[in-house]
Amino acid sequence: MKNRTVLSILLAGWIMVMGYTGLEAVVGEADRSLTPPGDHPTAMAFDGELIWVADSMSFKLYGLDPVDGTPRKTLNAPGYDPRGLAWDGEYLWYVDGREGWIYGLETESGVARRLLESNSADPGGLAFDGEFLWLLDRKAGRILRINRRDGMMHENIPAPAALCNGLAWSQGYLWVTASDEDMLYRVDPASGDVVTWIPAPGPYAWGICFSGGDLWVTDHQEARVRRVKLTDDVFVRRSRARDVDWVVAVDFRNFGPGTVEALDACVAIPRERDNQVLLTQTAFSPTPAEMVTDQWKQPFARFRAEAVAAGERQLAELRVRARLFHTEYIVFPERVGSLAEIPADLKPYLADGFKYDITHPVIRKATAEAVGKEIRPYWIMRRIFNYILDKIDYKLKPLGGWNPAPTVLQRGTGSCSEYSFVFIAMCRAAGLPARFVGSVVVRSEDRGRDEVWHRWPEVFLPRYGWVPVDPSAEGKRDTPGGIARLIGTVGNRYLITTEGGGDSEFLDTYYNFKVTWQTRGKCRVESHTWGEYTPVSEVPAR
Repeated sequence: MKNRTVLSILLAGWIMVMGYTGLEAVVGEADRSLTPPGDHPTAMAFDGELIWVADSMSFKLYGLDPVDGTPRKTLNAPGYDPRGLAWDGEYLWYVDGREGWIYGLETESGVARRLLESNSADPGGLAFDGEFLWLLDRKAGRILRINRRDGMMHENIPAPAALCNGLAWSQGYLWVTASDEDMLYRVDPASGDVVTWIPAPGPYAWGICFSGGDLWVTDHQEARVRRVKLTDDVFVRRSRARDVDWVVAVDFRNFGPGTVEALDACVAIPRERDNQVLLTQTAFSPTPAEMVTDQWKQPFARFRAEAVAAGERQLAELRVRARLFHTEYIVFPERVGSLAEIPADLKPYLADGFKYDITHPVIRKATAEAVGKEIRPYWIMRRIFNYILDKIDYKLKPLGGWNPAPTVLQRGTGSCSEYSFVFIAMCRAAGLPARFVGSVVVRSEDRGRDEVWHRWPEVFLPRYGWVPVDPSAEGKRDTPGGIARLIGTVGNRYLITTEGGGDSEFLDTYYNFKVTWQTRGKCRVESHTWGEYTPVSEVPAR
Protein backbone atom coordinates (compact mmCIF):
# COMPACT_ATOMS: atom_id res chain seq x y z
CA MET A 1 0.00 0.00 0.00
CA LYS A 2 1.22 3.49 -0.80
CA ASN A 3 1.44 6.60 1.26
CA ARG A 4 -1.15 9.14 0.17
CA THR A 5 1.17 11.61 -1.51
CA VAL A 6 0.14 14.82 -3.20
CA LEU A 7 0.51 13.07 -6.53
CA SER A 8 -1.87 10.25 -5.60
CA ILE A 9 -4.43 12.73 -4.28
CA LEU A 10 -4.35 14.69 -7.53
CA LEU A 11 -4.55 11.49 -9.52
CA ALA A 12 -7.52 10.27 -7.50
CA GLY A 13 -9.33 13.54 -8.04
CA TRP A 14 -8.63 13.47 -11.77
CA ILE A 15 -9.84 9.89 -12.05
CA MET A 16 -13.05 10.67 -10.20
CA VAL A 17 -13.90 13.90 -11.96
CA MET A 18 -12.95 12.90 -15.50
CA GLY A 19 -14.24 9.35 -15.28
CA TYR A 20 -10.98 7.74 -16.40
CA THR A 21 -10.05 4.50 -14.66
CA GLY A 22 -7.21 3.20 -16.80
CA LEU A 23 -4.31 4.13 -14.51
CA GLU A 24 -5.20 3.17 -10.96
CA ALA A 25 -8.35 1.38 -9.87
CA VAL A 26 -10.11 2.53 -6.75
CA VAL A 27 -10.41 0.02 -3.93
CA GLY A 28 -13.82 -1.63 -4.04
CA GLU A 29 -14.31 -1.25 -7.79
CA ALA A 30 -14.87 -4.30 -9.98
CA ASP A 31 -11.91 -5.18 -12.17
CA ARG A 32 -13.44 -8.32 -13.72
CA SER A 33 -16.98 -9.38 -14.57
CA LEU A 34 -18.46 -12.78 -15.43
CA THR A 35 -21.89 -13.68 -16.78
CA PRO A 36 -23.43 -16.68 -14.98
CA PRO A 37 -25.71 -19.11 -16.89
CA GLY A 38 -28.79 -18.06 -14.91
CA ASP A 39 -30.10 -14.51 -14.75
CA HIS A 40 -31.11 -14.59 -11.05
CA PRO A 41 -27.81 -15.27 -9.22
CA THR A 42 -27.89 -15.41 -5.43
CA ALA A 43 -25.45 -17.31 -3.19
CA MET A 44 -21.77 -18.04 -3.89
CA ALA A 45 -18.98 -20.29 -2.65
CA PHE A 46 -15.51 -21.35 -3.86
CA ASP A 47 -14.42 -24.98 -3.56
CA GLY A 48 -10.75 -24.44 -4.37
CA GLU A 49 -11.34 -24.90 -8.09
CA LEU A 50 -14.75 -23.55 -9.10
CA ILE A 51 -16.90 -20.62 -8.07
CA TRP A 52 -20.36 -21.98 -7.29
CA VAL A 53 -23.28 -19.68 -8.02
CA ALA A 54 -26.89 -20.47 -7.10
CA ASP A 55 -29.75 -19.28 -9.29
CA SER A 56 -33.16 -18.60 -7.78
CA MET A 57 -35.18 -19.13 -10.99
CA SER A 58 -33.57 -22.21 -12.54
CA PHE A 59 -32.94 -23.80 -9.09
CA LYS A 60 -29.48 -24.77 -10.31
CA LEU A 61 -26.02 -24.55 -8.80
CA TYR A 62 -23.40 -23.64 -11.40
CA GLY A 63 -19.68 -24.32 -10.93
CA LEU A 64 -17.89 -21.58 -12.88
CA ASP A 65 -14.29 -21.38 -14.00
CA PRO A 66 -12.96 -18.26 -12.20
CA VAL A 67 -10.77 -17.36 -15.19
CA ASP A 68 -13.41 -17.08 -17.91
CA GLY A 69 -16.72 -17.87 -16.20
CA THR A 70 -17.31 -21.06 -18.20
CA PRO A 71 -19.74 -23.43 -16.40
CA ARG A 72 -17.79 -26.63 -15.61
CA LYS A 73 -20.45 -28.32 -13.49
CA THR A 74 -24.18 -27.98 -12.91
CA LEU A 75 -26.12 -29.40 -9.98
CA ASN A 76 -29.79 -29.37 -9.11
CA ALA A 77 -30.40 -27.33 -5.98
CA PRO A 78 -32.00 -29.41 -3.22
CA GLY A 79 -34.62 -26.69 -2.66
CA TYR A 80 -36.47 -23.90 -4.40
CA ASP A 81 -35.16 -20.81 -2.63
CA PRO A 82 -31.33 -20.81 -2.62
CA ARG A 83 -30.09 -18.33 -0.03
CA GLY A 84 -26.57 -19.38 0.95
CA LEU A 85 -23.60 -21.54 -0.08
CA ALA A 86 -20.41 -22.46 1.78
CA TRP A 87 -17.58 -24.92 1.13
CA ASP A 88 -15.94 -26.74 4.05
CA GLY A 89 -13.43 -28.82 2.09
CA GLU A 90 -15.77 -31.81 1.83
CA TYR A 91 -19.31 -30.60 1.28
CA LEU A 92 -20.94 -27.72 -0.51
CA TRP A 93 -23.38 -26.49 2.10
CA TYR A 94 -26.66 -25.06 0.84
CA VAL A 95 -29.42 -23.30 2.80
CA ASP A 96 -32.95 -23.04 1.45
CA GLY A 97 -35.01 -20.04 2.51
CA ARG A 98 -38.41 -21.58 1.87
CA GLU A 99 -37.81 -24.93 3.56
CA GLY A 100 -35.35 -23.75 6.20
CA TRP A 101 -33.07 -26.77 5.76
CA ILE A 102 -29.29 -26.77 5.38
CA TYR A 103 -27.93 -29.46 3.05
CA GLY A 104 -24.38 -30.79 2.70
CA LEU A 105 -23.87 -31.71 -0.98
CA GLU A 106 -21.27 -33.81 -2.72
CA THR A 107 -20.19 -31.74 -5.70
CA GLU A 108 -19.29 -34.81 -7.78
CA SER A 109 -22.65 -36.55 -7.46
CA GLY A 110 -24.92 -33.73 -6.34
CA VAL A 111 -26.25 -35.98 -3.58
CA ALA A 112 -27.18 -34.35 -0.26
CA ARG A 113 -25.27 -36.41 2.31
CA ARG A 114 -25.98 -34.13 5.27
CA LEU A 115 -29.16 -32.41 6.48
CA LEU A 116 -29.41 -29.82 9.26
CA GLU A 117 -32.32 -27.74 10.52
CA SER A 118 -31.51 -24.06 10.22
CA ASN A 119 -33.56 -23.08 13.31
CA SER A 120 -34.26 -19.80 11.52
CA ALA A 121 -37.56 -18.37 10.26
CA ASP A 122 -35.73 -16.52 7.48
CA PRO A 123 -32.28 -18.03 6.80
CA GLY A 124 -29.83 -16.27 4.53
CA GLY A 125 -26.15 -16.58 3.62
CA LEU A 126 -23.69 -19.22 4.76
CA ALA A 127 -19.96 -19.14 5.48
CA PHE A 128 -17.41 -21.58 6.88
CA ASP A 129 -14.65 -20.45 9.27
CA GLY A 130 -12.61 -23.65 9.29
CA GLU A 131 -14.60 -25.25 12.11
CA PHE A 132 -18.14 -23.83 12.24
CA LEU A 133 -20.73 -22.67 9.78
CA TRP A 134 -22.08 -19.13 10.02
CA LEU A 135 -25.71 -18.51 9.07
CA LEU A 136 -27.57 -15.27 8.50
CA ASP A 137 -30.92 -15.09 10.28
CA ARG A 138 -32.49 -12.26 8.30
CA LYS A 139 -35.65 -11.96 10.39
CA ALA A 140 -33.75 -11.77 13.67
CA GLY A 141 -31.03 -9.53 12.22
CA ARG A 142 -28.31 -11.81 13.59
CA ILE A 143 -25.46 -13.97 12.30
CA LEU A 144 -25.37 -17.36 13.98
CA ARG A 145 -22.31 -19.55 14.48
CA ILE A 146 -23.62 -23.11 14.17
CA ASN A 147 -22.21 -26.60 14.57
CA ARG A 148 -22.10 -28.83 11.47
CA ARG A 149 -22.95 -31.82 13.62
CA ASP A 150 -26.46 -30.80 14.65
CA GLY A 151 -27.02 -27.27 13.30
CA MET A 152 -27.33 -25.78 16.76
CA MET A 153 -26.12 -22.25 17.50
CA HIS A 154 -23.06 -21.71 19.67
CA GLU A 155 -23.02 -17.89 19.57
CA ASN A 156 -24.33 -15.00 17.51
CA ILE A 157 -23.54 -11.40 16.57
CA PRO A 158 -25.68 -8.61 15.07
CA ALA A 159 -26.02 -8.37 11.32
CA PRO A 160 -24.45 -5.14 10.02
CA ALA A 161 -27.58 -3.90 8.20
CA ALA A 162 -31.33 -4.43 8.01
CA LEU A 163 -31.23 -6.63 4.89
CA CYS A 164 -28.16 -8.83 4.56
CA ASN A 165 -27.97 -11.72 2.11
CA GLY A 166 -24.48 -13.08 1.51
CA LEU A 167 -21.75 -14.34 3.85
CA ALA A 168 -18.09 -15.23 3.31
CA TRP A 169 -15.12 -15.92 5.56
CA SER A 170 -11.58 -14.66 4.97
CA GLN A 171 -8.57 -14.23 7.25
CA GLY A 172 -10.50 -14.17 10.50
CA TYR A 173 -13.33 -11.88 9.36
CA LEU A 174 -16.86 -12.33 8.07
CA TRP A 175 -17.80 -10.48 4.89
CA VAL A 176 -21.47 -9.59 4.52
CA THR A 177 -23.47 -8.16 1.63
CA ALA A 178 -26.03 -5.55 2.68
CA SER A 179 -28.41 -5.50 -0.28
CA ASP A 180 -30.58 -2.66 1.01
CA GLU A 181 -27.56 -0.37 1.42
CA ASP A 182 -25.49 -1.58 -1.56
CA MET A 183 -22.58 -2.18 0.80
CA LEU A 184 -20.03 -4.88 1.58
CA TYR A 185 -19.14 -5.10 5.26
CA ARG A 186 -16.17 -6.83 6.88
CA VAL A 187 -17.19 -7.86 10.39
CA ASP A 188 -15.21 -8.82 13.48
CA PRO A 189 -16.81 -12.16 14.47
CA ALA A 190 -15.94 -11.66 18.13
CA SER A 191 -17.71 -8.33 18.63
CA GLY A 192 -19.93 -7.86 15.58
CA ASP A 193 -18.23 -4.51 14.86
CA VAL A 194 -17.79 -3.55 11.21
CA VAL A 195 -14.10 -2.80 10.63
CA THR A 196 -14.11 -2.15 6.87
CA TRP A 197 -16.91 -1.18 4.53
CA ILE A 198 -16.91 -0.94 0.75
CA PRO A 199 -19.69 0.26 -1.57
CA ALA A 200 -20.95 -2.71 -3.57
CA PRO A 201 -19.91 -2.82 -7.24
CA GLY A 202 -23.53 -3.17 -8.40
CA PRO A 203 -27.07 -2.23 -7.38
CA TYR A 204 -28.06 -5.42 -5.51
CA ALA A 205 -25.18 -7.43 -4.12
CA TRP A 206 -26.21 -10.87 -2.87
CA GLY A 207 -23.65 -13.69 -2.89
CA ILE A 208 -20.05 -13.23 -1.82
CA CYS A 209 -16.99 -15.52 -1.72
CA PHE A 210 -13.21 -15.56 -1.89
CA SER A 211 -11.09 -17.50 -4.37
CA GLY A 212 -7.67 -17.24 -2.83
CA GLY A 213 -7.29 -13.53 -2.17
CA ASP A 214 -9.89 -12.49 -4.74
CA LEU A 215 -13.27 -11.24 -3.56
CA TRP A 216 -16.25 -12.09 -5.78
CA VAL A 217 -19.78 -10.71 -5.52
CA THR A 218 -22.96 -11.61 -7.37
CA ASP A 219 -25.35 -8.87 -8.35
CA HIS A 220 -28.93 -10.14 -8.33
CA GLN A 221 -30.31 -7.18 -10.28
CA GLU A 222 -27.78 -7.05 -13.11
CA ALA A 223 -27.08 -10.81 -13.15
CA ARG A 224 -23.32 -10.44 -12.96
CA VAL A 225 -20.48 -12.00 -10.99
CA ARG A 226 -17.83 -9.37 -10.27
CA ARG A 227 -14.34 -9.47 -8.83
CA VAL A 228 -13.77 -6.61 -6.40
CA LYS A 229 -10.41 -4.90 -6.08
CA LEU A 230 -9.15 -4.92 -2.47
CA THR A 231 -5.77 -3.27 -2.88
CA ASP A 232 -5.81 0.45 -2.18
CA ASP A 233 -3.78 2.28 -4.80
CA VAL A 234 -6.52 4.91 -4.46
CA PHE A 235 -8.67 4.50 -1.37
CA VAL A 236 -10.77 7.67 -1.57
CA ARG A 237 -14.00 7.13 -3.51
CA ARG A 238 -16.08 10.05 -4.75
CA SER A 239 -19.63 9.87 -6.09
CA ARG A 240 -22.97 11.76 -6.23
CA ALA A 241 -21.34 15.00 -7.33
CA ARG A 242 -23.38 18.18 -7.33
CA ASP A 243 -22.58 21.82 -7.95
CA VAL A 244 -23.65 24.44 -5.43
CA ASP A 245 -23.35 28.23 -5.37
CA TRP A 246 -22.48 29.53 -1.92
CA VAL A 247 -22.69 32.87 -0.20
CA VAL A 248 -21.02 32.79 3.23
CA ALA A 249 -21.79 36.01 5.07
CA VAL A 250 -21.39 38.10 8.19
CA ASP A 251 -24.35 40.44 8.63
CA PHE A 252 -23.69 43.04 11.35
CA ARG A 253 -26.10 45.75 12.52
CA ASN A 254 -25.79 48.46 15.10
CA PHE A 255 -29.18 49.48 16.47
CA GLY A 256 -27.59 52.19 18.63
CA PRO A 257 -27.90 54.58 20.19
CA GLY A 258 -24.12 54.41 20.66
CA THR A 259 -21.36 53.80 18.11
CA VAL A 260 -19.43 50.64 17.25
CA GLU A 261 -15.94 52.02 17.15
CA ALA A 262 -14.32 48.96 15.57
CA LEU A 263 -15.66 45.86 13.85
CA ASP A 264 -13.41 42.91 12.97
CA ALA A 265 -14.77 39.87 11.08
CA CYS A 266 -12.67 36.86 10.01
CA VAL A 267 -14.24 34.50 7.47
CA ALA A 268 -12.56 31.14 6.77
CA ILE A 269 -11.82 30.56 3.08
CA PRO A 270 -12.63 27.09 1.72
CA ARG A 271 -9.97 25.15 -0.14
CA GLU A 272 -10.02 22.12 -2.42
CA ARG A 273 -10.17 18.83 -0.54
CA ASP A 274 -11.05 15.22 -1.24
CA ASN A 275 -14.75 16.09 -0.87
CA GLN A 276 -14.85 19.37 -2.81
CA VAL A 277 -13.56 21.07 -5.94
CA LEU A 278 -13.82 24.86 -6.26
CA LEU A 279 -15.22 25.69 -9.69
CA THR A 280 -14.82 29.46 -9.42
CA GLN A 281 -12.32 31.76 -7.83
CA THR A 282 -13.47 32.84 -4.39
CA ALA A 283 -14.87 36.38 -4.51
CA PHE A 284 -15.42 38.85 -1.67
CA SER A 285 -17.65 41.83 -1.09
CA PRO A 286 -16.43 44.29 -0.01
CA THR A 287 -12.71 43.83 -0.57
CA PRO A 288 -11.21 42.43 2.67
CA ALA A 289 -8.91 44.63 4.69
CA GLU A 290 -6.34 41.82 4.51
CA MET A 291 -5.85 38.14 3.82
CA VAL A 292 -4.30 36.22 6.71
CA THR A 293 -3.33 32.66 7.61
CA ASP A 294 -3.22 31.07 11.06
CA GLN A 295 -0.82 28.52 12.52
CA TRP A 296 -2.87 25.66 11.00
CA LYS A 297 -2.35 27.12 7.50
CA GLN A 298 -6.03 28.06 7.35
CA PRO A 299 -6.60 31.19 5.20
CA PHE A 300 -9.05 33.94 6.15
CA ALA A 301 -10.55 37.04 4.67
CA ARG A 302 -10.44 39.74 7.33
CA PHE A 303 -13.00 42.52 7.12
CA ARG A 304 -12.77 45.71 9.22
CA ALA A 305 -14.97 48.71 9.74
CA GLU A 306 -14.69 51.74 12.00
CA ALA A 307 -17.27 54.11 13.47
CA VAL A 308 -20.34 52.02 12.64
CA ALA A 309 -23.08 54.50 13.53
CA ALA A 310 -26.50 53.72 15.00
CA GLY A 311 -28.77 52.26 12.33
CA GLU A 312 -25.85 51.24 10.11
CA ARG A 313 -25.39 47.77 8.60
CA GLN A 314 -22.14 46.07 7.58
CA LEU A 315 -22.44 43.04 5.28
CA ALA A 316 -19.36 41.00 4.34
CA GLU A 317 -19.75 38.14 1.84
CA LEU A 318 -17.69 35.32 0.40
CA ARG A 319 -18.96 33.76 -2.84
CA VAL A 320 -17.86 30.55 -4.52
CA ARG A 321 -19.22 27.73 -6.65
CA ALA A 322 -18.14 24.28 -5.46
CA ARG A 323 -18.59 20.72 -6.67
CA LEU A 324 -19.38 18.61 -3.62
CA PHE A 325 -18.89 14.83 -3.55
CA HIS A 326 -20.14 12.03 -1.38
CA THR A 327 -16.67 10.95 -0.25
CA GLU A 328 -15.73 7.61 1.28
CA TYR A 329 -12.39 6.53 2.74
CA ILE A 330 -11.95 2.75 2.52
CA VAL A 331 -9.69 1.79 5.41
CA PHE A 332 -8.27 -1.63 6.22
CA PRO A 333 -7.09 -1.55 9.86
CA GLU A 334 -4.23 -3.97 9.27
CA ARG A 335 -2.80 -1.70 6.55
CA VAL A 336 -2.59 1.34 8.81
CA GLY A 337 0.98 2.12 9.85
CA SER A 338 2.37 2.33 13.38
CA LEU A 339 2.62 5.27 15.77
CA ALA A 340 6.32 5.44 14.88
CA GLU A 341 5.35 6.35 11.31
CA ILE A 342 3.56 9.57 12.30
CA PRO A 343 5.50 12.47 10.68
CA ALA A 344 7.32 14.81 13.04
CA ASP A 345 5.66 17.88 11.51
CA LEU A 346 2.32 16.72 12.94
CA LYS A 347 3.51 17.32 16.49
CA PRO A 348 1.26 20.43 16.87
CA TYR A 349 -1.75 18.12 16.43
CA LEU A 350 -0.67 16.28 19.58
CA ALA A 351 -0.46 19.38 21.76
CA ASP A 352 -2.95 20.46 24.38
CA GLY A 353 -5.56 23.11 23.69
CA PHE A 354 -8.00 25.38 25.51
CA LYS A 355 -11.00 23.11 24.87
CA TYR A 356 -9.08 19.81 25.17
CA ASP A 357 -7.30 19.84 28.54
CA ILE A 358 -5.65 16.52 27.75
CA THR A 359 -3.87 16.28 31.12
CA HIS A 360 -7.12 16.64 33.07
CA PRO A 361 -7.83 13.55 35.24
CA VAL A 362 -11.16 12.98 33.46
CA ILE A 363 -9.48 12.83 30.04
CA ARG A 364 -6.60 10.71 31.28
CA LYS A 365 -8.97 8.26 32.95
CA ALA A 366 -11.30 8.04 29.93
CA THR A 367 -8.37 7.52 27.56
CA ALA A 368 -6.94 4.75 29.71
CA GLU A 369 -10.33 3.04 29.93
CA ALA A 370 -10.94 3.30 26.20
CA VAL A 371 -7.48 2.50 24.82
CA GLY A 372 -5.95 0.20 27.43
CA LYS A 373 -2.68 -1.21 26.11
CA GLU A 374 -3.62 -0.80 22.45
CA ILE A 375 -0.80 0.66 20.34
CA ARG A 376 -2.18 0.25 16.80
CA PRO A 377 -3.39 3.63 15.49
CA TYR A 378 -6.61 2.41 13.88
CA TRP A 379 -7.67 0.54 16.98
CA ILE A 380 -6.72 3.44 19.26
CA MET A 381 -9.05 5.60 17.17
CA ARG A 382 -11.78 2.95 17.05
CA ARG A 383 -11.73 2.33 20.80
CA ILE A 384 -11.99 6.04 21.49
CA PHE A 385 -14.79 6.34 18.94
CA ASN A 386 -16.73 3.45 20.51
CA TYR A 387 -16.16 4.87 23.99
CA ILE A 388 -17.53 8.28 23.02
CA LEU A 389 -20.60 6.74 21.36
CA ASP A 390 -21.26 4.88 24.59
CA LYS A 391 -20.68 7.81 26.95
CA ILE A 392 -22.12 10.88 25.16
CA ASP A 393 -25.59 11.60 23.75
CA TYR A 394 -26.09 14.26 21.11
CA LYS A 395 -27.63 17.58 22.20
CA LEU A 396 -27.61 20.48 19.76
CA LYS A 397 -27.73 23.34 22.27
CA PRO A 398 -25.16 22.69 24.98
CA LEU A 399 -25.52 23.94 28.53
CA GLY A 400 -23.45 27.09 28.91
CA GLY A 401 -22.09 27.16 25.36
CA TRP A 402 -19.25 24.97 24.11
CA ASN A 403 -17.79 23.33 27.17
CA PRO A 404 -14.28 21.83 27.35
CA ALA A 405 -13.78 18.11 26.85
CA PRO A 406 -13.66 17.07 30.55
CA THR A 407 -16.95 18.86 31.29
CA VAL A 408 -18.64 17.27 28.27
CA LEU A 409 -17.54 13.78 29.28
CA GLN A 410 -18.73 14.26 32.85
CA ARG A 411 -22.08 15.65 31.69
CA GLY A 412 -22.67 12.96 29.04
CA THR A 413 -24.26 15.20 26.39
CA GLY A 414 -22.74 17.37 23.73
CA SER A 415 -23.08 19.21 20.44
CA CYS A 416 -21.04 18.39 17.35
CA SER A 417 -18.32 20.80 18.50
CA GLU A 418 -18.21 19.24 21.94
CA TYR A 419 -17.99 15.72 20.51
CA SER A 420 -15.04 17.03 18.49
CA PHE A 421 -13.34 18.44 21.58
CA VAL A 422 -13.64 15.12 23.42
CA PHE A 423 -12.50 13.00 20.48
CA ILE A 424 -9.51 15.24 19.75
CA ALA A 425 -8.54 15.41 23.41
CA MET A 426 -8.61 11.63 23.84
CA CYS A 427 -6.76 10.96 20.57
CA ARG A 428 -4.03 13.43 21.46
CA ALA A 429 -3.77 12.03 24.98
CA ALA A 430 -3.24 8.60 23.36
CA GLY A 431 -0.53 9.90 21.00
CA LEU A 432 -2.66 10.08 17.85
CA PRO A 433 -2.79 13.38 15.89
CA ALA A 434 -6.30 14.82 15.57
CA ARG A 435 -7.85 18.04 14.29
CA PHE A 436 -11.27 19.32 13.29
CA VAL A 437 -12.95 20.60 10.15
CA GLY A 438 -15.93 22.98 10.06
CA SER A 439 -18.51 23.43 7.36
CA VAL A 440 -21.63 25.10 6.12
CA VAL A 441 -24.33 22.62 5.17
CA VAL A 442 -26.85 22.10 2.38
CA ARG A 443 -30.02 21.32 4.34
CA SER A 444 -32.57 21.05 1.52
CA GLU A 445 -32.67 20.20 -2.16
CA ASP A 446 -33.73 23.73 -3.08
CA ARG A 447 -32.18 27.09 -2.32
CA GLY A 448 -31.82 27.62 1.39
CA ARG A 449 -29.78 28.93 4.27
CA ASP A 450 -27.65 27.21 6.91
CA GLU A 451 -27.39 28.93 10.26
CA VAL A 452 -26.46 25.86 12.35
CA TRP A 453 -23.31 24.55 10.60
CA HIS A 454 -21.41 21.40 11.46
CA ARG A 455 -18.00 20.43 12.81
CA TRP A 456 -16.35 17.02 13.12
CA PRO A 457 -12.88 15.58 13.86
CA GLU A 458 -10.27 14.10 11.57
CA VAL A 459 -7.63 11.65 12.74
CA PHE A 460 -4.26 10.97 11.16
CA LEU A 461 -3.76 7.30 10.30
CA PRO A 462 -0.25 6.50 9.06
CA ARG A 463 -0.14 5.39 5.40
CA TYR A 464 -3.66 6.79 4.90
CA GLY A 465 -3.43 10.40 6.07
CA TRP A 466 -6.27 12.47 7.51
CA VAL A 467 -9.50 10.47 7.79
CA PRO A 468 -12.85 12.00 8.85
CA VAL A 469 -14.61 10.67 11.95
CA ASP A 470 -18.03 11.99 12.94
CA PRO A 471 -19.19 10.50 16.26
CA SER A 472 -21.90 13.17 16.60
CA ALA A 473 -23.69 12.31 13.33
CA GLU A 474 -27.33 11.48 13.95
CA GLY A 475 -29.57 8.94 12.26
CA LYS A 476 -26.92 6.32 11.49
CA ARG A 477 -26.49 4.46 14.74
CA ASP A 478 -29.13 1.75 14.48
CA THR A 479 -26.87 -0.92 12.89
CA PRO A 480 -23.17 -1.86 13.14
CA GLY A 481 -22.75 -0.89 9.49
CA GLY A 482 -24.29 2.52 10.06
CA ILE A 483 -22.03 3.11 13.04
CA ALA A 484 -18.91 2.09 11.11
CA ARG A 485 -19.73 4.47 8.27
CA LEU A 486 -19.47 7.40 10.67
CA ILE A 487 -15.76 6.75 10.17
CA GLY A 488 -14.55 7.74 6.71
CA THR A 489 -17.65 9.40 5.22
CA VAL A 490 -18.25 13.00 4.17
CA GLY A 491 -21.62 13.61 2.53
CA ASN A 492 -22.09 15.77 -0.55
CA ARG A 493 -23.89 18.49 1.40
CA TYR A 494 -20.88 19.91 3.23
CA LEU A 495 -18.73 22.80 2.08
CA ILE A 496 -15.74 22.59 4.40
CA THR A 497 -14.43 26.06 5.13
CA THR A 498 -12.13 25.41 8.07
CA GLU A 499 -9.29 23.06 9.01
CA GLY A 500 -7.90 23.63 12.46
CA GLY A 501 -6.27 22.24 15.53
CA GLY A 502 -7.82 24.73 17.95
CA ASP A 503 -6.81 28.03 19.55
CA SER A 504 -6.45 29.80 16.20
CA GLU A 505 -5.11 33.32 16.45
CA PHE A 506 -8.00 34.45 14.22
CA LEU A 507 -10.79 32.00 15.11
CA ASP A 508 -9.93 31.05 18.69
CA THR A 509 -12.02 27.86 19.20
CA TYR A 510 -14.65 28.78 16.60
CA TYR A 511 -14.99 27.70 12.96
CA ASN A 512 -16.34 29.32 9.77
CA PHE A 513 -16.38 32.83 11.29
CA LYS A 514 -15.34 34.97 14.19
CA VAL A 515 -16.72 38.49 14.70
CA THR A 516 -15.58 40.94 17.40
CA TRP A 517 -16.42 44.59 18.01
CA GLN A 518 -15.84 47.50 20.36
CA THR A 519 -18.54 49.97 21.36
CA ARG A 520 -18.82 53.49 22.77
CA GLY A 521 -21.95 54.17 24.77
CA LYS A 522 -25.01 51.96 24.91
CA CYS A 523 -25.35 49.80 21.80
CA ARG A 524 -27.66 47.01 20.82
CA VAL A 525 -25.88 45.08 18.12
CA GLU A 526 -26.72 41.97 16.13
CA SER A 527 -24.08 39.80 14.51
CA HIS A 528 -25.68 37.24 12.23
CA THR A 529 -23.61 34.70 10.30
CA TRP A 530 -24.98 32.31 7.70
CA GLY A 531 -24.31 30.30 4.57
CA GLU A 532 -26.77 30.52 1.69
CA TYR A 533 -26.73 27.82 -0.97
CA THR A 534 -28.25 27.47 -4.42
CA PRO A 535 -27.95 24.05 -6.09
CA VAL A 536 -26.83 24.51 -9.68
CA SER A 537 -27.24 21.06 -11.16
CA GLU A 538 -26.87 17.38 -10.56
CA VAL A 539 -23.67 16.24 -12.24
CA PRO A 540 -22.41 12.75 -13.12
CA ALA A 541 -21.10 10.72 -10.20
CA ARG A 542 -17.62 10.39 -11.71
